Amino acid sequence: MKISFLGGAHEVGGSCILLKIYNKNILLDSGIRQSASKDPLPDFRTIQEYGGIDAIIISHAHLDHIGSLPLISKEYPNARIYANNMTKDLMKVLLYDSLKIMNNREAEIPLYAEQDVENMLNRIFTINYSVDFPIFEDVILTFYIAGHIAGASCVYITTPEGSLFYSGDFSIFSQRSVDGLKVPKLRPDAAIFETTYGDKLHSNREVEEERLIELVRKCEINKGKMLIPAFALGRAQEILLILQKAINKKIIKNINIYVDGMIKDINRVYKFNPLYLKNSLAKKILRGIEPFYHENITPVDKRELREKIAEDKEPCIIVSSSGMITGGPSQYYAEKFASLENGYIVITGYQDEEAPGRKLLNLLESEESERKLEISGKSIPVRCRVEKVGLSAHGDKGEIKSLINLLSPNNIFLVHGDGAVIESFAQEISSEVGGRIYAPKSGEDYEINIKNPRKQWKKQMPQVIKSNEELSEDNIEKLWGFVLNNYEEKLFTIEDLIYIWTGNSKIKAQDIEKVQKLIVQSSYFESDARRLFLFKAKTKEQVDEDTKERELKPNELNDFINEYFSIYEFKKASLIYDEKKVSLSFNFPEIVDKSIFEAINEFEKKTSWKAEISDKVNINAVDNLIREIFYDADIKKISFKLEDKKAVVILNSKLIMEERKLQLFKESTGIDILIQNPGESVSNEASSIVEVSNATNVMEQNQALKVIEESFKEEEFMPYKKGIKNNEKGKYIELSFISPAIGRKYIEKINSLVKKTGWGMKISDAVNQNEIIRIAIELCKKQGISLKKNPSFNPSALTIELKVENLDEEKITDLRKEFEYKTGCRLL
Repeated sequence: MKISFLGGAHEVGGSCILLKIYNKNILLDSGIRQSASKDPLPDFRTIQEYGGIDAIIISHAHLDHIGSLPLISKEYPNARIYANNMTKDLMKVLLYDSLKIMNNREAEIPLYAEQDVENMLNRIFTINYSVDFPIFEDVILTFYIAGHIAGASCVYITTPEGSLFYSGDFSIFSQRSVDGLKVPKLRPDAAIFETTYGDKLHSNREVEEERLIELVRKCEINKGKMLIPAFALGRAQEILLILQKAINKKIIKNINIYVDGMIKDINRVYKFNPLYLKNSLAKKILRGIEPFYHENITPVDKRELREKIAEDKEPCIIVSSSGMITGGPSQYYAEKFASLENGYIVITGYQDEEAPGRKLLNLLESEESERKLEISGKSIPVRCRVEKVGLSAHGDKGEIKSLINLLSPNNIFLVHGDGAVIESFAQEISSEVGGRIYAPKSGEDYEINIKNPRKQWKKQMPQVIKSNEELSEDNIEKLWGFVLNNYEEKLFTIEDLIYIWTGNSKIKAQDIEKVQKLIVQSSYFESDARRLFLFKAKTKEQVDEDTKERELKPNELNDFINEYFSIYEFKKASLIYDEKKVSLSFNFPEIVDKSIFEAINEFEKKTSWKAEISDKVNINAVDNLIREIFYDADIKKISFKLEDKKAVVILNSKLIMEERKLQLFKESTGIDILIQNPGESVSNEASSIVEVSNATNVMEQNQALKVIEESFKEEEFMPYKKGIKNNEKGKYIELSFISPAIGRKYIEKINSLVKKTGWGMKISDAVNQNEIIRIAIELCKKQGISLKKNPSFNPSALTIELKVENLDEEKITDLRKEFEYKTGCRLL
C-alpha cells in the first residue's frame, strides 16, 4: 500500500490523496485551495508519474474536497467517480457556482469549462451508506455517515492486500440537520484522519446556539441589522433551523430574516434528499413541510430586494454566503453593515488567514482606536459589533481521539489541519495509542508494508427469496414476511433488501431508487431512528396497527392538508369532525385551479376524510381588489350580488371604464363588475327590477300597495315588506321577499302589476335571515334531525350550514330540496 499526499496535508484546503492498493490507483478527493497566496491545485504531476488513476472517491461536497475534480476527471475520463446521491447533487450546485465566480473575475482564466463539469457529473456512480460495493475485483468500497454536512462520508476500502479508512471531514456531535458520525468497529490497517481542531475542545453547542439567539434578540431590540455570513453548505442550514426554532418558541418575534446567496440552492438539494438528513428533519420534508423557510424567514430572489434590505432602515437578519466573506452577497452586506453603529456581523465558522472574516475577528483583539476593514479594494470603518459563535461541524480533539481509539489502526496519518496543530496533536497521542503516527506534508509519499492484513467482519445474508417478479406494492408483504421470519429486526440497506428479494448482487441504480420509494412509503418496513437509510421489518403487531384504519390526530391531518393543498394558497381549512370533512376557504373559490380536484381525490384516498371547496367569497378581498384595480375611480359605494357572481360599483363621477380592467378583475376573482355612473342604472339588473317609462296613469301610492297585497293573497310566497324607493328616474316600489331568488319566481306577475299600477318595481337584494334560519330549524324538527347548535347563515353565498347530531343522508337530501324550494337558498 502506498499513500501520496497531493494536497491537504499540513494545511486546510486542496484535499487530495492518491492511494495505490492491490495494483489500483485510487484518488481520495480532489479539492482546491481558496487562498489567493497559494497554488489552488493539488500536485497532479504525481498522478501522472504513477501512471494515472483507476477510480476517484469523494468524501463530501465542500470545495476544498471537490474543487479540482472537473480538471482531473477530464484528464482521466475512464476513472469512475464514486459518491452518494446527496454528495452528487451538492457537487453539481457548488461546481457550477464556482465556475460562475471564476468567469466573472477579471483577469482570471477559469480552471475548467461548463462542459467539463457536465462530463464529470456523468461519470459519477452513486453508492448509499453501509453498502459493500466492489469497485474492482476484490476491492470493496463502503461509505459510512461522517456527520459534518449532509452526504459527508467516511471511506473504507478493503482488499486482500490490506484495508484503509479515510475519515474525510467528520463530526461525532449530532447537529440539527444531520446526525453525527456512525461507524462500526472496523479493522483498518491504515487510517487517515482530519485534524482541523486537533488543538481545541469545542464549547458546548447548546450554549453557543443560545448565544446566537441572544445576539439576534439584541439586534431586534436595538432595531439593528445583522449579517451572519455562513458556509452555504451545512452551516447555513444549521443556522436557519436554530432561528426557526427560536421563532416557533416566540423568542424571536418582530424581525425579518432573509436568506441570500447559494444557500437557497443548497436548501433545495437538502429537500430532494431527505434520507440523508436527521430523522426529525427528514420526516418533516417527507410530510411536505417546508424545513428552512418560515413566514419570517424568506429568500432574497431579486437584486432589488437585496438593495432594499441593505439601504432602508428596516431592522433585519441576513444569513448569506460566503462564510468567510470572500465573495457572494455576504461581501455586499458586510460593506453596508460594517460602518453602522447598530450593525452586527456574527462569524460562525472557520476563517482562512487572509479572509475578510478573519480580519474582522482580528479586530476583536486589536487595540487600535480606529478599526477598519479592507475589502473589495475599499477601506471601511468598522463601527458594528463583531461576534464569534462556535458552530463548528468538525470534530474537536476529543472526538478525533475517540475515533482513533475505536478503530485502533496500526498506521495513523493526520491531515487537514494547520501544521503546528497536527504536530502538537501527533505528539500528544503518541503515548496514548499503539499505532505508528505520521504527520505528512503535501508532496510526500509513504509506503506501508502490511504483512498480515487484519481480518474484516462480514455481513451475513444466507437466506434469499430469488424472486423473478419486480418488487411492488402487491408483493412487498411477501418480502416483509420473509425478512421477519429469517432475520427478525436486523437492519438492512435498500441494496440488501433487493439482494434478499432477487438473490442477485448486481443491482441497477434505477432499481435502488424505485425500491427505496416503495420501502419508505410501506407499512411493512421502518427506518432506523438515527440512520434513515437502514431499514428493518416491522413486527406483526406494528403492521396490524399501521394497516388498520385509525383516526388521524389534528396535527397529522393538518400536515396532510398542507401537503396536498398548500400550493393552492387556501386561506383557511375548517375541520368538520362529525362528517370527517375538510372545508377549504379561498378568497375567490371560482378561480381555484381545477387540478385541486385531483389533489382532493388523492387526499381522500390517503386520509379517508372528505374535502370540499367552500363557495363563500371573501367580500373584503373583493372590495380591496376593486379599489386596487380601479384606483382612479371616484367610488361612492360597492354592493355585492354574489349569488349572481356580480359586484356593483356605484360612482360619484362618470368614468369610462377600460375593458381590460374589467377582464382582469373577472380573471382574478371569477366575478363580473357592473359599473353604475351617475344618472345611469345597471342594465344587468333587468331580472330584478321592472320600470315603467312615460306612464300616463300612475295609481295613488297606498292604493298601489293594496293592489300588490291583494294580488299575492293566493300565492304560496308573498313579499313580507313593500317600500317606496327613489332612483334617478323617480320613485318605484321595492318588494322584499325571503330572498331575491323567491322574488324572481314572480317576474311575470310583477310585470303585470307594473302595467296595472303604473309604478316601477324592484325585487330587493336583501334576505330575511331570521326567517331563513327559522325555516331550517322547523324543517329539521319535521325530519327528526337533531341540531348541535343553531344553523349558520352566509348571506353572500345564500347558504346555510347545519351541525347535526344524527346524520341521515336520505333525510338530509329531502331536507335540502324542501329548504331550497321554500327559501331560494342552499343547505350545506
